[in-house]
Formats: sequence, structure tokens, C-alpha cells
Amino acid sequence: MNLVPAAAELLSERLGLSREFLADTIIARALHVAFEHVRPDDRVSMAGRLLAQEGEEWQRLVDEAVVPETWFFRHAGAFRSLGAYVKDSWRPAHSTALFHALTIPCASGEEPYSIAITLLNAGLDAGRIRIDAADVSERLLARARLGVYGQRSFREKSAQFHEEYFLKCEQEWHVRDDIVRLVRFERANLLDLSRFLQRAPYDVIFCRNALIYLNAGARREIVSRMRELLNEDGLLFTGPSELPVFCAGGYVVAEYPRSFACRKAKPEQAVAPPRAAARTAGGNGRAAAKPRAATPNADRRAGPSAGSDPATSLEQAERFANHGDLDAATSLCTRLLQHNDADPNIYALLGVISESAGKVDVAEEFFRKALYLAPAHYESLLHMSLLCERRGDIEGAGLYRARAGRALNEREEKRVLTKL
Repeated sequence: MNLVPAAAELLSERLGLSREFLADTIIARALHVAFEHVRPDDRVSMAGRLLAQEGEEWQRLVDEAVVPETWFFRHAGAFRSLGAYVKDSWRPAHSTALFHALTIPCASGEEPYSIAITLLNAGLDAGRIRIDAADVSERLLARARLGVYGQRSFREKSAQFHEEYFLKCEQEWHVRDDIVRLVRFERANLLDLSRFLQRAPYDVIFCRNALIYLNAGARREIVSRMRELLNEDGLLFTGPSELPVFCAGGYVVAEYPRSFACRKAKPEQAVAPPRAAARTAGGNGRAAAKPRAATPNADRRAGPSAGSDPATSLEQAERFANHGDLDAATSLCTRLLQHNDADPNIYALLGVISESAGKVDVAEEFFRKALYLAPAHYESLLHMSLLCERRGDIEGAGLYRARAGRALNEREEKRVLTKL
């Protein structure tokens, strides 16, 4: 009994995931885990419950199929902008009101706790903070409620909040109990936001890097629903590659540079042309087993961008781009190419920088160069799919998304084989 196609279709239908990103290898592994402790005689009845989306069988499949990629203060510019918004705009206009925040998907909790810390640092009393955090994975929510994290959750070097808001215990960090109490975690699907509509409006919403992995219908529905959830003067933070999707759906870019924040457009406002990412896709968003950029030609990458002085590295160029210094990022990428002109990641970053500056044609050329060097370069394929979609080339967008799905599948197969 081959459940892979049926399970993939259900995940696409129920969670809105684009079918191209649901690699067969990932679904097969998820089903294997879901069935791991089931006796052979019980497999048929269990399969029936799973296909009916009932009980722990369905939840296990969901838990295994979605893999988060998140850490504290990821894309730190968003949290700097949130702090500035609260101090400069929200607090002066709301002397006693509660500040309501929503983060979905919240994954394992690093993002909502980052929001809580940011609000406290912005001068809000704990009694005025209400944060709703939701995710479709019960396993991730259990970890979030526990509030215990290892070093991988602290990859943002510009955020040094360990001592004040965390308790150290051997190799782990525990979020302080008073911070944990500020967040209400619950299981919810992005395609069903009805419970949050009852609590709306929210002063800020974080919905970052989830839409890029969804099908077009799910994206439209979520963008529309977020408008109903967001306060008229509130901020919505999204992922770098998703800002154009929200702008096309009736939002305008907020006045906070490089934060990937937007607001609901006022009736008198024309929808601003969507600005693209200041960096490649990333955040809490994930598809099944979301990888880093696939680099099948990794042997070509030996050069200054790997393992050299951080002041002249690709990592430094990404930091420049993240902080809005696109000229410095471009200059450093140009110098890196003089030493290694066969690194697809440099071209991909130049593509993102050009896209952020509104130079769409130049961006596309850089992404094409990255794909010439590494045909399965995952992030370049994602950006190309969005560029095609923006200019109305739906067929081209679908082809690039399909290629990205195949790249994801191949990467997962290699990962599984290395563990055998």
C-alpha cells in the first residue's frame, strides 16, 4: 500500500504546501516514523485514520513533514524596527493599552520569545504584553513551551541577551519563566485563522518565510486573512522574498528599511511597487525539510568566500546586505569574484542585492549565472520563480518551483543515504 502520493496530497490540501516542495523521500520517511511502532496487523486501520486526518497518526506525519529553520533574533533588523516602532509610535499613542502580537508559524518558539524581549527592551511593562504564537506541529510547540535551547538557537551575533533573559544550565539556555509567561502557544493551521480573528486586531504580526512554500491559492487566502487580523496602523513582518506577495495583496512597504515590514494600504494610497529581499530566503518559514542553498558544484567554491578572513568573506557581504549597505555588499562581492568567479552563492547574493535595489533584469541575470554554475541552486530557483510570477509568467514560475522541488528531493535523498 503506497501512501506517499495520498499523504503528499493531503499535506498540500490541508497545509497549503506547494506540491513541488513535498519531496517523495521526505514523505516516505515521515510515514516510516509515523508507522514505526505499529504492528503489521494494525497498519491498515492506522492508514485509514491517517488519511482521515485523525488522531496521532496524522499529527506524527505533520511533525515529521515540516522541519523548522529558526533562531533567536533571526533577521535582527526586524526586531530593531519593532523596538523603534513601539518606542517612537505606539507607546506615545497608547499610554495604557495592551500590545497584542501574533507570530505564525512560530516553530520552536525562538521568534515569539525574541518579540517578548524586544517589547520589554522597548519599555513596555510585562503586564501590557500579549503574544499569541501558533504552529501546526505539536512537537515543536512542546519544545517552545519548555523554553530550553541549545547553542544553535543563538546564531545572531548582534543580539546579546543571554545573561539578562536566559538562565544557563550546562550546555543549554532556559528562557526565564516570566518571559515564557508572556507567550500563549497553541496549535493552529495558517489556513484556519478563525480563532485569531476573534482576538484581533493585532498591533504586530510576524508571518515570515512561510508563504514562499505554499501554493498560490493558499498564499492569496493568507494575505487576505492577515489584513483582517492586523490593526489599521499595525506592522506585519514577513520574509525577504515574500514582501512582494503582500504588496501585491494590498499592503505597502513600511518606513523601516531592511526590516521586511509592511502595513495595510490606506484607501488613498497607491500600492507601492514591491521591494524584494535584501537577502536570500530564510526565517521561520519552511517546507518539508527546508535546506540551505543546494550547491552541487561545491567543489568549485574553494576561494575567499569559504574559510577566509571574515572581513573579505561572503558572510560579511551578507551582513552588509542585511544592514542595508548594498553598496558595500556589492563591492565586496565584486572583489570576491575576482578571486573565485565560479561560486554560485556570490552571484545569488548579487541577484538578491540587485532585486532589492529594483534592478529586476540585473537580478535575473545574476540568478541565471548562479544556476549555470549550480543548476540545483535552491535559493536561486526560488527567487527565479518569484520573479517569473511577478511579471505574470505563471508557467515559468511553475517550472522553477518544480526544479526547486526536485533539488530539495535530491538533497534529502543524499542526506538519507549518508546516514545508512
